[in-house]
Amino acid sequence: MKNSKNKRTIILVIILIGLLILAYKIMFVSDNSSAEGTIDENVIATQRVEAVLNQIQSINFDTSVMENQNFKSLQSIDMPNLSLPIGRKNPFAGTSNSSASATVLNSTSKSN
Repeated sequence: MKNSKNKRTIILVIILIGLLILAYKIMFVSDNSSAEGTIDENVIATQRVEAVLNQIQSINFDTSVMENQNFKSLQSIDMPNLSLPIGRKNPFAGTSNSSASATVLNSTSKSN
């Protein structure tokens, strides 16, 4: 009985150590092939970013529209901000009606 428990424990410890070694190799030891794949992906991503930046730099805006008299004659129609009342200091406090009803309930319970 004791001998079979010891065998099970030893087998479980060996399996656990094997799994820990396998997990360590997967997580922390890098292969050269995966590193090369990552480098290739980085190079491709860098080339894409450079292509987009070149496209953005080649954009030219026609600013002559802003020199046009019709554009200069446009006026802003901004609306002034409305001054609205600010809320209560404690938004979770009861309203004046609920405090009055609480007062009524307290006074009726005292009279009984």
